[in-house]
Amino acid sequence: MRNLILIATVFLLTSAISLAGEESDEFIRRKIENSHFKAITAFGEPVYCMQTLSQYYTNRSFETAWNPHTTVQLITSIQQAYLEGLNPSDYHLQQLLELTVNQPKTELAKAEHDLLLTDAFLLYTSHLLSGKVNPQTIDAEWHVTRREGDPVELLQQALSTGEVIAAIQTALPNHAVYKNLKGALQAYQRLNAANWTTINNGTMIKKGMEDQRLSTISERLIILGDLKDSNANENIAYDDKLIAAVQQFQARHGLENEGNIGPQTIGALNVSIQERIEQIEANMERWRWLPREFGTYYILVNIANFELDVIKNGELVLTRKVITGKSYRRTPVFSARMQYLVLNPTWTIPPGILNSDILPAVRKDPSYLEKKKLTVLDHEGKIIDPSGVDWNGKAARSYTYRQPPGPDNALGEVKFMFPNKYHVYLHDTPSKELFGKSERALSSGCIRVHEPLSLAEYLLNDPQNWNRQKIAKVVSTQKTQTVQLKEQPNVHLLYWTAWTDTNGIINFRKDIYERDKPLIEQLKVKAPMQK
Repeated sequence: MRNLILIATVFLLTSAISLAGEESDEFIRRKIENSHFKAITAFGEPVYCMQTLSQYYTNRSFETAWNPHTTVQLITSIQQAYLEGLNPSDYHLQQLLELTVNQPKTELAKAEHDLLLTDAFLLYTSHLLSGKVNPQTIDAEWHVTRREGDPVELLQQALSTGEVIAAIQTALPNHAVYKNLKGALQAYQRLNAANWTTINNGTMIKKGMEDQRLSTISERLIILGDLKDSNANENIAYDDKLIAAVQQFQARHGLENEGNIGPQTIGALNVSIQERIEQIEANMERWRWLPREFGTYYILVNIANFELDVIKNGELVLTRKVITGKSYRRTPVFSARMQYLVLNPTWTIPPGILNSDILPAVRKDPSYLEKKKLTVLDHEGKIIDPSGVDWNGKAARSYTYRQPPGPDNALGEVKFMFPNKYHVYLHDTPSKELFGKSERALSSGCIRVHEPLSLAEYLLNDPQNWNRQKIAKVVSTQKTQTVQLKEQPNVHLLYWTAWTDTNGIINFRKDIYERDKPLIEQLKVKAPMQK
């Protein structure tokens, strides 16, 4: 027994002497080689980017990578992560700050310090390049290809040049809206919320009225930048200057901007600064999910804003109101290329609408098909007499239901096709009155466009063959005609509840699909381990 104890003691002493004599590179090598059965830690903290970190150190024969100059730059960048809507504490900040005061003395400590720095860089830049949250884990309707980038390549560049801050900056989205959102985030982070008292609902406030709430409303609008007169909050009369400020606030929040102060305006005024900060941060994260470039010619639909913009060579050339999917028939987020348009389209009822809307309506009213001018076709395309169909049987679902061109057609006079697996497209609608509503989540998933023929004329870009008069002439025939687009713009269907307009002014919208809350919650969670 005494011999066993002696042998163990000698072994431990020998190991200690061996460890004490090893270089930090050897400690890094051992940790990485053992990482397949034991997670890497440094100063008790988990290392998140296991695969990319192993790749980086293996490529450099496990040599330590950081020096005082590059270390200071990394810590400085991480301290400013909040400016990107990210949490600096996610990137080992506290431990790295402590190590700047208590410099590592042993080779093991030096190795772990190096690992911690490398992991912080890789994790932070991966979040900047592709987002912290995987969109498909919280939003089944998000199908845009995420931005691509190589954090390892970026790290090699940063440490070879010694320009860590500059390398990290290249990972940021280069879209102007992201940069403006970043500015808006800083502005809201500086706002003083000390007097953010709740404004009570009550009688609608209209021009010329006096109301004690106007003092608080004026103060709120001054804080938010919609009202410039610093003495306006002393007035309880609803005068022209205050009305103009309210209208600007309403326009920025997608409300009816007639100037009357009712429950919706009060509700928007009561949203706290912290809630707006989180909303901006959520939308900055969405930008990190998006491709780095949208193309030189594209159509952008903001689902939450019910608006379509045509962008060409960096300029906004056309804007149209749109109607998007209802909350239970959400318009998906994706990108595709518009290839052609169809004048006087027929409408073939998709399965979802058939099962949810058409068949229940026919069972309730046998004349429904006739009223809607819907034709029933079998699998060979032959017309079937509806009176012989068992509308409660399975066969009713197997038929094709088609509506011919005409004034009652659900797709209106034109549809714009960008082929995709979701069967979503842009189209006209006979229900023009719906464009007068401020909130327009009213469709079954496709996107209805206001003034679509003028959009068609622009996209065709052929004044000789396809001017407005010739388009109208074809439409009047009620015969279907397909026209290929010579220039085929990308179509990006996106979802933003906060963005900046062309003047750099922050806008907010109602979260119609309730996508913000789960994203905000995930942004607050510590980053998951990356394999």
